[in-house]
Amino acid sequence: MRLEEKQIVTVQIYPGRKFGTMIGSNDGLIGIQLNNGDYIDVPQERVRIVSVEVENEKDENRIQ
Repeated sequence: MRLEEKQIVTVQIYPGRKFGTMIGSNDGLIGIQLNNGDYIDVPQERVRIVSVEVENEKDENRIQ
């Protein structure tokens, strides 16, 4: 899986049922920042995507 710029991908890791945010991937391993602050690399087969969000940019030129 390849991350697009400004995507926030929330994932669940099996079998431990931990949750975190995908940081990147390489050679079938997914780098995940867990919600408890730890970092782990796990095989792609053990990861389930829960949600994909696009980070919004603030438009500093916008008049409110």
